[in-house]
Amino acid sequence: MRRQMRWLLVAIAILSTAGCRAMTASECAAPGSTSPDSLCVLGTVHYYTFEGGFWAVRGDDGITYDPLGGLPAEFQRDGLRVRLEATLRPDMAGFHMAGPIVEIISIRRL
Repeated sequence: MRRQMRWLLVAIAILSTAGCRAMTASECAAPGSTSPDSLCVLGTVHYYTFEGGFWAVRGDDGITYDPLGGLPAEFQRDGLRVRLEATLRPDMAGFHMAGPIVEIISIRRL
């Protein structure tokens, strides 16, 4: 039952972000700068202590993005503001259950 609930939550998180592509903030993406398969997020880096602990980006849109392979070491600072361009990976599953898994295209400090 618990395993089924986790998969249900993963599916909900993925489906809830299916329509998300570019954030409205003008700093995030100039017109045409992201491909149809990518998204651009302004957010804040956080360290989450559940499921063994991991770093993720909490977007200004309220969604937590879980980077595939984790965040690069230079971005592992709680509270750091970043601009993240990434590709949603609905084909991937993880155990963090924090939000959609994304593959980082680029990330920079704000």
